[in-house]
Amino acid sequence: MSSDLSSQLERILSKAAKVVEVNSALKMRISELEDQVAHLQEVLSALQVEHADFQEQLQQRNLAMTVQSGSPARDTYSEEKIAELIREIDRCMKLLSA
Repeated sequence: MSSDLSSQLERILSKAAKVVEVNSALKMRISELEDQVAHLQEVLSALQVEHADFQEQLQQRNLAMTVQSGSPARDTYSEEKIAELIREIDRCMKLLSA
């Protein structure tokens, strides 16, 4: 009976040691993944800033082309931009009045 109890205790201790080992490995993996997430968030932020810069450059280019060509057909960009700005102003006014 004593040897049965002793062998069961050894198995339990062995399994507990394995659980501790797996837990430690998983904690390390979590730390690695959190570092990866932080790095990827930095990359994403940098890419979003770059994207916004490119968008601004594109808008400026389109506006310059509209002004340069002077043709009414190309002036739709200016009209769209004005309409977009008016919508933004309306939205801001609604937020201010709320």
